[in-house]
Amino acid sequence: MIGKQGYHVLPDHLGHLGHTRRLPLLIGGAVIFIMCIFYLLFTFAPCLVYGSCYHGYLSAFSFDANHAHNPTWMASIPDEVPLSSLSVPGTHDTMTYEIGDEFLECQNWNLSTQLNAGVRYFDIRARLRENELHIYHAWGYTGFSFQDVLHDMTEFLDSNPSETIIMRLKQEGGPIGEGNTRTFEDAFNQYSFGDHLYNYSSTEPLPLLGDLRSKIFVLQNFPDKEGPYGVKWEGSQMILEDLWIIPDVYHLSEKWTAIRTALELAATARHDNKALYLAHLSASVGVKPIEAAAGPMNRTISGMNDMTGQWIEDFEGNPEATRTGIVIIDFPGQKLIDAIIRWNRPLEKGRRWSRSSLLS
Repeated sequence: MIGKQGYHVLPDHLGHLGHTRRLPLLIGGAVIFIMCIFYLLFTFAPCLVYGSCYHGYLSAFSFDANHAHNPTWMASIPDEVPLSSLSVPGTHDTMTYEIGDEFLECQNWNLSTQLNAGVRYFDIRARLRENELHIYHAWGYTGFSFQDVLHDMTEFLDSNPSETIIMRLKQEGGPIGEGNTRTFEDAFNQYSFGDHLYNYSSTEPLPLLGDLRSKIFVLQNFPDKEGPYGVKWEGSQMILEDLWIIPDVYHLSEKWTAIRTALELAATARHDNKALYLAHLSASVGVKPIEAAAGPMNRTISGMNDMTGQWIEDFEGNPEATRTGIVIIDFPGQKLIDAIIRWNRPLEKGRRWSRSSLLS
């Protein structure tokens, strides 16, 4: 058709046809553009996609402990439940979040954040320096003192008296410097816990939760002459998994086998209150702590946090699996912390719980 000004004008039905033919091209181009955006995000900015990310490492069960909020989870559990029957999230080398060495850093959130997230076991490693205890990981100084640790712990317990704290205290090495006149034990005894230190007796059974509320329960990993001050580390009241020397990421499967065996034992063993069950998810030497926790950056191998978190979620509610024990974690995330705590639900007040049901 020829228009009034001499231009060619397409009939209406042909004009609509042209638009219809271009539409698939536009949609196809948009799809390709969106796919390219996602490819670039997954490749160069995976943290924007996955969320649980730290220093470029990705893990659904790691790094975001700040999103967990369980400051009083023990309040719903009756006093008569033994400590050994609980499922407890813990951290390994708790105070290393500012250490600045990727081979020594095991945490990315401070002690107060860990406490409010629901962590109740803490790995505190100290060395004697100028007659006081300072917190180290191997040769690395964390920047914190034992007094700093006690301040945060006792402040938390003052605000949350329903809770208890399990503290492994390890002598991490010999004295530093020449100005020390005290032993490690002497230095420990100079600190004031107020009324928050549980008075342990080696002649008594492991305590009930009611005995431990607002208390710090020490797992003693240092020599003594006047003690003991708590359950002896690697003693008869402790069943411990700590395969921590791993040659490389390709041997993480061996670590997972050790963890799974420990979890299965804790889950199925009789609740006779004779021992605490502890499983370390941490490993190092041939791997960085963050690689053991989250797997390597290329995500070809799953980390121990993801393997453990998936196992705990899969067996949650299984009547034959009754506890995780104390699970000791590097870089824990919200999903892992929450999953461990949920295993305590059958013990909560108002549910059909009894000591005899655990012992059966």
